[in-house]
Amino acid sequence: MAADLRTRLQRIKLQKIRRQLPPSVPAAALQPRAARGPRLDEDDALPGLRVDTPLGSFQLIETSYDLEFQHGPKRLADLLSHDPAVAARLARDEKLAASGGLAGLAFIDTETTGLAGGAGTLAFLVGVGRCDGERFVLRQYFLLDPGHEEALLTALVTDLETRTGWVTYNGRAFDLPLLETRLTMNRQRGALGQRPHLDLLTPTRRLYRGRLPSCSLGDIERGVFKIVRDQDDVPGYLIPQMYVDYLRTRRADEMRRVIYHNTIDILSMVTLAAHLMDVFATPFAAARPARRAQPASEPAPEDLLRLACWHADNARPAEAEAAFRSALEGRLALDDRRLALTRLAALLKRQERRAEAVTAWEQLASFTVDDLNAFVELAKYYEWHARDLAQAAAWTERALGVVAGWPAGWQRADAFSQLQHRQQRIKDKRTAAAG
Repeated sequence: MAADLRTRLQRIKLQKIRRQLPPSVPAAALQPRAARGPRLDEDDALPGLRVDTPLGSFQLIETSYDLEFQHGPKRLADLLSHDPAVAARLARDEKLAASGGLAGLAFIDTETTGLAGGAGTLAFLVGVGRCDGERFVLRQYFLLDPGHEEALLTALVTDLETRTGWVTYNGRAFDLPLLETRLTMNRQRGALGQRPHLDLLTPTRRLYRGRLPSCSLGDIERGVFKIVRDQDDVPGYLIPQMYVDYLRTRRADEMRRVIYHNTIDILSMVTLAAHLMDVFATPFAAARPARRAQPASEPAPEDLLRLACWHADNARPAEAEAAFRSALEGRLALDDRRLALTRLAALLKRQERRAEAVTAWEQLASFTVDDLNAFVELAKYYEWHARDLAQAAAWTERALGVVAGWPAGWQRADAFSQLQHRQQRIKDKRTAAAG
């Protein structure tokens, strides 16, 4: 009884939210900035064609785009100009570099009956975007009835047989495991194979985490590409209940909006993939002095900073150093500048290039009010490497001044103890030298 009541209340809430959505009316004024999906007819029929097979029926919606078609700031063809080795680095899968080029990849996005996954969740709409000669073909497989799932999955697997790998957005955690589960339950276990997989969410988070409200595809569209979806779109959290309502009423108007939502998701994935490769393929010389080759499109300083961290985290110190220095030449926010200087100084120190790191430590010390690291590193450098005890004493004294501003507690006491020990040692050395 309680479960039935909760279900009824949830349905009433969703119906109220849907009534607040704008009507499905194309916004012609937004056409230059928003890629359009398949035309939404005015009647209640689903777009595309019904496909009947011995296993059941499904709806196939196919839309073809010229590779010169532009979605946001990118043409679809821009993706194909990149070296697959860049995609392999982003995916951390060298098989992607040997897969024969980016044209062989399939862009996959699903719409499902639930967001938690699990054996009870169906993928009722699967979009597959692929390059086919001079065209980009988007095929969307729509499940007309849950009892005909095997027919849809069989056609989907056949479509994907010739693809060399997958591109998704959060597909490693959601879309691909869900499809594998559904295939297993329909006696087609492993039908997708262990092909290379580039999940765009991981490099997107590396580049934009903390810079946008979230790293959802919608926030990337609005915040990075200035893409505005028209009024045919629908919020993703409504989609599961909308499909349940479709199965009950067979009204296709809201399903056409879901198909539009899936279409723009896949086109945005192509644009995002090209953009990420633009940034992460920024060329840097491998030899010192590390100077960056001038790219065709100059990344923003914030992008260069995150690119530098990526190189540093993947054991490419020369490229990381060049990217850090390039980022610091631009206008960075204070926190980003602190991060760039800290990571650059640490990189130089690991290479036993402490004299070159001094400039970075001095810049950090010039604007920090609570971090001892730069002061301590300078004191250590002048005491043990430059053999300048006067400078070592001066930086230790400045470090003590920073600690004096800390609140009372064990951290303050411990820092004071260590610095006073260093101060006394330097004093003893200076006395011995004078004697």
